[in-house]
Amino acid sequence: MPLSRTDGTPRCAGGCCAAAATARAPGGGDLDWDNLRFVLAVADAGGLTAAGRTLRVDPATVSRRLDALEHELRAKLFHRTRQGLEPTSAGARLVVHARRMAEEVAAVELGLSAEDKGIGGTVAITATEPIAEGFLAPAIATFRSRHPGIAIEVVTDIRFLDLARREADVALRLARPRQGDLRIRRLGTVGYGLYAAADYLARHGAPDPATGFAGQRLVDWPADYAVIPQTDWLRSVAAGAETAMRSNSATARRAAAAAGVGLALLPCLTADGDPALVRIPWPDVPPLELFLVTHRDVAGIPRVRAVLDHLAEEARRLAGHLAGVRSGPAGAPPHPAGGDR
Repeated sequence: MPLSRTDGTPRCAGGCCAAAATARAPGGGDLDWDNLRFVLAVADAGGLTAAGRTLRVDPATVSRRLDALEHELRAKLFHRTRQGLEPTSAGARLVVHARRMAEEVAAVELGLSAEDKGIGGTVAITATEPIAEGFLAPAIATFRSRHPGIAIEVVTDIRFLDLARREADVALRLARPRQGDLRIRRLGTVGYGLYAAADYLARHGAPDPATGFAGQRLVDWPADYAVIPQTDWLRSVAAGAETAMRSNSATARRAAAAAGVGLALLPCLTADGDPALVRIPWPDVPPLELFLVTHRDVAGIPRVRAVLDHLAEEARRLAGHLAGVRSGPAGAPPHPAGGDR
């Protein structure tokens, strides 16, 4: 029985979590999980806008729900700092209760899901933009030909969505998770390369490591972005370059490089297929490891197991494509077996 996650938070069907999803307000009444999840989202996201994205509502709705809850509790729950919204002492205590309730809701939901023996239904997969575009989308096409009764929901997010809370069933992650009761499988490596448009290279020439890429322009990640080691590597080898643009979106960086804005360090599995980009031969660009992750409580559900097995099979078949290994002449985009792009 598929469980609804229309707002990105775990929910149980038929009110199964009603007993778990209540707490006591100071006045003796019940606090509804539907209100407390707003507190938890703001505490985790650090702001109204980011919390709204998580809950799939507008920031004004988040603000109204917080105001109403503060009025009900007669306590200030958050205060504004330079880093965003931080819980007050009262808010921090409430976050502890909200997180415990979220875990109880998730435990009930996982228990129900584990009893689901059907091969149909929906499997939610989270991945970064390049993995979703260059690997997951083609894999879904072949998967659906085998399992037409299973629908796939793809959530592209840099954040590590919580598998225990059923924010997703399966995750394709570029770092090995260190916490949680998870089943983890290493799929291989994801290669990165330096790319630019041909007309950009005609104007600026090839980058020179001896000068720290002096005279070049970079399409970089945000200055405070430290999710992957590629950021430090690029800024180290290109210390003399001018930063022309920053974005946390791999799609936006690739489009900017293709338009001639500057050099970009991009995943080969998507950039090699872009005819507007030229890969600049460069040694020692650090790759990332790719991991297939699911919660142990749902790993045995037939539809989830079918997805896991298929993605592992596709990763083996397209190992060279993921790693950015060229099979054509130098300067030409790769042509992996089967033609997946």
